[in-house]
Amino acid sequence: MKFTMKLAAAAALTMGMAMPALADDEVATRTTGKTPTYPGISSAALEKFGGEAGVHNWVEALFYYIMLDNRINKIFIEHGNVARQIALNTQLEQMVLGGAVEYQGASMSAAHADLGITLTQFNAVVEAAYNACERVNTPYSVCNQLIAALAPFERVIVTR
Repeated sequence: MKFTMKLAAAAALTMGMAMPALADDEVATRTTGKTPTYPGISSAALEKFGGEAGVHNWVEALFYYIMLDNRINKIFIEHGNVARQIALNTQLEQMVLGGAVEYQGASMSAAHADLGITLTQFNAVVEAAYNACERVNTPYSVCNQLIAALAPFERVIVTR
């Protein structure tokens, strides 16, 4: 199963990189109300994720796997309040999926500028995302949509 996860993660990154580049501050400037979904995401994606509660459950599962992974857990522990990170990631994912939510976090470039994230660490988070999908029974086809939409942020998250 781990081999399949790594292949899926690589495929998601490849799919995401083919999408139009997003401005790194675009996430931070969205407002409340029904937001459009990101390119390539079905308008029913939020519903398929189980709505706001489903996205929150997925983000909690994501952080469960992040905290288990010694390649990345120290970054999340040392550089911020994990509960706050879960709340902000829940907002971000809901917004990307078209939910009526205001993302209150920093831009992706500002949030990750001083962390020195490597591509290996970025891919470890992608792997955790797929593990989270499995844990909360989110179909991979739905998970792929979200991860592909987030993949272009690699250019501002990976700095080392």
